[in-house]
Amino acid sequence: MKTVVILSADSLGMAVAEMLNPMEMKLVGLGDLRAETWNVFSDLEKGELKEEIEGMPVMPVDLAVGLQPDILVIATTDAERSHALEYMAIRAGFLNDIVFIRDIHEQFSIRCSVLRRLCRRLDGLGVEGNVAELGCYRGDTSWQLNALMPERRLYLFDTFEGFDPRDVAKELELGCSEAEPGRFGGADEKKLLERMPFPDNVTVKKGWFPETAFDMEEETFALVYMDACLYNPTLSGLEFFFPRMGRGGVILLTGCDDMKYRGVAKAVEDLETKYGALLMLPVGDLEGTVMIVRP
Repeated sequence: MKTVVILSADSLGMAVAEMLNPMEMKLVGLGDLRAETWNVFSDLEKGELKEEIEGMPVMPVDLAVGLQPDILVIATTDAERSHALEYMAIRAGFLNDIVFIRDIHEQFSIRCSVLRRLCRRLDGLGVEGNVAELGCYRGDTSWQLNALMPERRLYLFDTFEGFDPRDVAKELELGCSEAEPGRFGGADEKKLLERMPFPDNVTVKKGWFPETAFDMEEETFALVYMDACLYNPTLSGLEFFFPRMGRGGVILLTGCDDMKYRGVAKAVEDLETKYGALLMLPVGDLEGTVMIVRP
């Protein structure tokens, strides 16, 4: 069995930890640049280590690298941060194997695999309804939905101006994140449509959700993909789409384990408190996506 240290203790690092094969890989610690994540010191100023540590030890990067594991996993998809952590590890004297999640993430996607298989199943079962995406940004998932289900109308919901100030205000009120108005702006609906393989069967719904869905009360959906990041649009999306899902229809909701934007998990929690438990299954990808099935 090989020992492993993961650099980054954020939601991505934790997702990588859960994907390790426990029969072949033993996680011995996590390294992070943020002092607030460390749990190994009894006195941080003096650098004194605890005799006993609750849970998985999270420590400074140099200390984690000093464990000299068989494999060091750099768990970030940001190129600059990835190279910086690699440099720190080498400078700290690490000589063993380094795995870059960024490289794997660019080449393989559990979420895309699930999406392809799910679309085939929904079509094979003849599940009733069209397709929608809430939070499409520049269309990285949108074009796949359009290609995989070309016979169904695809509705794309987005402000195309980034986070709406009303949603940000609610986010700050709940303490779910430090979101800022306009974040993830810069998308363009015309460029989005240019990416679609079957644009004639795509309808762009630009504006604040759920106002953009007020004319769709009678619509039915077989598949909905949601990547809205924040509490308000996530809660509104679940409340709008779930009752309109065809029997056997699926909502793919991403970001449920995101430590930076905790509004998604909060929205699910509040919805289940109000209506009862959802039939919800984890996809097991790096983005914390869950599959919500309409019985």
